[in-house]
Amino acid sequence: MTGETEGRFTAALAIARRDLVEFVRDRRTLFVTLLLPMVTYPIVALSSALGLRTAVSDLEAKAASSSLAVAVSGADAVPFVDRLRAVAETPPRTGPAAADWPATLEIEALPAEVAARALATGVADIWVEAAAGTVATLDGDGTATLAARLSPSRVAEPRAERHWEALVRAVSADALRRRATGAGLAKGFLEPLRVVVEEGPAVVAAATSIGPTLAGSILVLLAVLTLTGAFYPAIDAIAGEKERGTIETLLMAPCSAGQIVLGKFLAVFAVTLATLAANGLSIALTAAAAVRLLPAGMSMALADPGGGSVVTLVAFAGLAALAAATCLAVTTASKSGKEAQNTLTPVILLVSALAGTSMLPGLRDNPWLALVPFAGQIVVSRAALVGPGVDGAAALPVALLLGLSLLSALALTWLLLKGTAVMLTDEDILFRGPDAATRGLARPAPRRLPTVAQGWLPAVAGLALVWYVQGIAPGNLLLAIPLHQTVVVLLPLAAMLWWQRVDRARTLGLVAAGSPGRVLASLVGAGLVGAGLFVVSAALLLALQGTDVSPAVRSLSQRLIGLIREHPWWVSAALMALVPAVAEELLYRGWVLSAFAGERPGHSRAAAAVVAQAVLFAVAHLLPERIPATLALGLAAGILRLATGSIVPAIVLHAVHNAMPLVLLALAGEDIQPGLADLATGTRLPPGVLPVALVMIACGGALVAVTVWRRPPDRPSPR
Repeated sequence: MTGETEGRFTAALAIARRDLVEFVRDRRTLFVTLLLPMVTYPIVALSSALGLRTAVSDLEAKAASSSLAVAVSGADAVPFVDRLRAVAETPPRTGPAAADWPATLEIEALPAEVAARALATGVADIWVEAAAGTVATLDGDGTATLAARLSPSRVAEPRAERHWEALVRAVSADALRRRATGAGLAKGFLEPLRVVVEEGPAVVAAATSIGPTLAGSILVLLAVLTLTGAFYPAIDAIAGEKERGTIETLLMAPCSAGQIVLGKFLAVFAVTLATLAANGLSIALTAAAAVRLLPAGMSMALADPGGGSVVTLVAFAGLAALAAATCLAVTTASKSGKEAQNTLTPVILLVSALAGTSMLPGLRDNPWLALVPFAGQIVVSRAALVGPGVDGAAALPVALLLGLSLLSALALTWLLLKGTAVMLTDEDILFRGPDAATRGLARPAPRRLPTVAQGWLPAVAGLALVWYVQGIAPGNLLLAIPLHQTVVVLLPLAAMLWWQRVDRARTLGLVAAGSPGRVLASLVGAGLVGAGLFVVSAALLLALQGTDVSPAVRSLSQRLIGLIREHPWWVSAALMALVPAVAEELLYRGWVLSAFAGERPGHSRAAAAVVAQAVLFAVAHLLPERIPATLALGLAAGILRLATGSIVPAIVLHAVHNAMPLVLLALAGEDIQPGLADLATGTRLPPGVLPVALVMIACGGALVAVTVWRRPPDRPSPR
């Protein structure tokens, strides 16, 4: 470590130490953040365990056998009672009748008026009228009809009816045996096959363990509470400094904005880790105590509680870093502590939704979900606790899942800290005073490019709108694709372009990429890179996951094939390639990238901007197994946009990338059938196409590099 680097880190540690001291002095916040979980978990666990025990006891009581009193009247009452008693002497041992057989059985022949009175007073559970000839019909070849009435006092109790049905089944079986004997048939004639099912102790133990079921729910709760641990420290870290008027003094200190942000992050991260530790300890102690309150025969056994706990702590340490960076970034864009609280509340709801996706059937076993923030950590931890591939857990090795989760958390934390440092030096964000809230709906002053805080808004709004559009979108892609692109992408972008009076041409990259020759070369190079990138991404998906895709991807591919088969090729190309390319590039490589990169960014900020917009672009597509492909597309398009200064090459790259399923289907040289739907999502590749794709990427990249070499600098446009 050089002296300069050591000095920067020392400054960051000094700021972190200062903020931690301030936080510890606030005892109320300290209690809410660290000590409240130690009280909350036992209360929740006690009430849940007692509720579960009560519910099981109620179910057992309802399922338990009880007494049954039957009153029989009518002309054949006495012989029918004798038949019932004969059957009751040898109750069934197997089958539904055995399961519902009453513990005690009382059968009496009574006059009709006495039987009616016994039924009305609850002395009898069932009143049966056996007409003349009932027993003779049973012994013959006809069907006897009985009129049975349940006691009014036992209407809400289903056990009496179940017991009576079991008795009737036993009488019917006895009548069949008598008829078979009278016809000279063997007793086994009516029972040609008997199956005896044996359950080993391991099966019974696994069936009575609720550990795998509870693990996911507890991990979701732990993720949300870990985020809340960063809530108050992050608010005080920067928004509190603004309210106290000390942020200007801090910025005048001999340290950079990056050092200030790093120091405050370390302080918030330390508190978040302490919250994680408190929650983890409380969960462990609560689980140990709650086991004793579980009903008999029920346990919380896990496949690997020791190793799984270690993996959970490591994975959730990455979640704690991500939570601290997220809260710090949100509060930096706020002018006061009150605004920071109001802004962080929906962020917690969003994180809760992300964490909850890790428990959805069809998603929780998807290994690519490990890359999704606040959901990946739950996927990893659950797989480590219950075992890979068990009870819907992801089947990849836990070490690989943990690596993906930590890589994603570290990358996103770095991006958030870079964005926070940029916002900390933005005068429009930093020096917004209380009067900023008094301007009502007045539009802000004109500016050249949107700020970093403004760059997130249309992308996050579009992500929220996805859920609403899915509820109203038609099944026909001919209408669904334009509706999705309009509502989710173009409307939020248009609203921001109108509200924020920025230089639209500069922001969206609506400029020429040089001379006509350079423009043509850059477009050709972009197309080659887009085509090759699709094939390489598909090959990567095949290598890591094979052809086993999720039902969502399979359904989408089938719908795309239907679109291609039912409409001309140019309609399919426009909807699959051109429309998404134009709309999404204007939003992500136009508005979002310009906001993150700013005016003439340095290498570090440019890299952070490219990665940040690519992550948002990948998350917006909602399909975990497509994250590598969409992330690679976002990175390539972002680099191309910054290199050429124009949005047009990025649109070409995106359009060609999306059109590759059509090209591959055409190269297949066969009629489009549903079996070829795999081509539409890159789960099947023609032989020999991967080397060609690598060559195309290399040639396209070289062509773009030549066009931007010594490109004249952009001249700033007037405000």
